Amino acid sequence: MIAIPLKTNTLESAIAPLFGKAKWFALIDNNRQVTFWHNELQSGREVVKYLKANNVERIVFQDIGGNPYLMLHNAGITCYHGGHGRILLKEALTFLEQNALIRVTPENMAEYVEKPHKHNKEEHKELHHCGHHHHEHSHGHRHAASHR
Repeated sequence: MIAIPLKTNTLESAIAPLFGKAKWFALIDNNRQVTFWHNELQSGREVVKYLKANNVERIVFQDIGGNPYLMLHNAGITCYHGGHGRILLKEALTFLEQNALIRVTPENMAEYVEKPHKHNKEEHKELHHCGHHHHEHSHGHRHAASHR
């Protein structure tokens, strides 16, 4: 089974940029049959638990946190970076079948995965980020974090 986070529950959907907050996931079986799962969990860690329980073996993502990535890796789920920009579900599946996607491993994860956080949400607001990682904000573009 393959899992891909999506913006909508259609075959024409683009990959959702944020793994844990994706509203939908395409679950593709070995016969290329697609079912859509509505993600109401809103937590990367909880999503990983769901995917593992549903026998997902491979996942394609654009942006994922360090902790969910390590959980996927430790669960034996193979991870692939889907690339940057707008990528459609059909394109991601074609790229995966053609072995054209980058397999993310602990050795190269620094290039494709956000660093794990060691502070909670309240501390996060006070710290103004640590200057070494990026965050996606609701207005659709990325900012380099900086100390203030």
